[in-house]
Amino acid sequence: MGKEFSTTPRQVPRVETKFRRIVTPLPHPDSLPTLEKLRQFEPLSMRGQPPLVWDRAEDIFVYDKHGNKWLDWSSGVLVASAGHGAPAVRQAIIDQVSSGLLHNYVFPSEERAELAERLAGLAPEGLNKVFLLTTGSEATECAIKLARAHGIKVGGKKKIGIIGYERGFHGRTLGAQQAGGMAGQKSWIVNLDPAIVNAPFPDGYWQQETRFETFLAAIDRAGLEPGEIAGVLMETYQGVRPDVAPVEYVR
Repeated sequence: MGKEFSTTPRQVPRVETKFRRIVTPLPHPDSLPTLEKLRQFEPLSMRGQPPLVWDRAEDIFVYDKHGNKWLDWSSGVLVASAGHGAPAVRQAIIDQVSSGLLHNYVFPSEERAELAERLAGLAPEGLNKVFLLTTGSEATECAIKLARAHGIKVGGKKKIGIIGYERGFHGRTLGAQQAGGMAGQKSWIVNLDPAIVNAPFPDGYWQQETRFETFLAAIDRAGLEPGEIAGVLMETYQGVRPDVAPVEYVR
């Protein structure tokens, strides 16, 4: 997830605006023990972000302990789209912690029923079932499984094709990384599933050609027929770059 950053403190220009404040060397020397501990106990894949040790985050801002303040353009890598520490979200967490019920997974509860109903009500027509999972990777694996199971049911054992996109990222598990388009993350798999392939992502920059014909050509190159496709996995907004798919192509 990006190249490793140096942790050697550097003097940087001072910044003092309404939205940002940078007043120390980066990373701050006092944060080095934390960074060294993370590098000792976490894998290399976790070193792709700037070595700035977060202390707190509020709304769209991130703060360290040393007087620095940044804008979080990534929304916590797309998990804090309502803003960091949004009062309503924070209060809901406090209320649930205080309720005495923190976990029930597959067992019934009023909270699960209310959440499932709410999500089904927000989903497009025809999507009226909700399966609550823990991670995006888990959801991706479930989506691939459901697509293939349905494909086999309606079209036989050849209808198992899954089409992902170049530069797409869907998680770190087996199916998620095969369907994703990060080539460097697939070498460990070795025996790649020939029915899981990537089409060019039509962003108009990395892939200049944005016509839907590029999708059909990718299927043809893989030796698949359109009737053998069970599902398509696409981030219309690819967060890794970021890139945005054209509306007409998606339609």
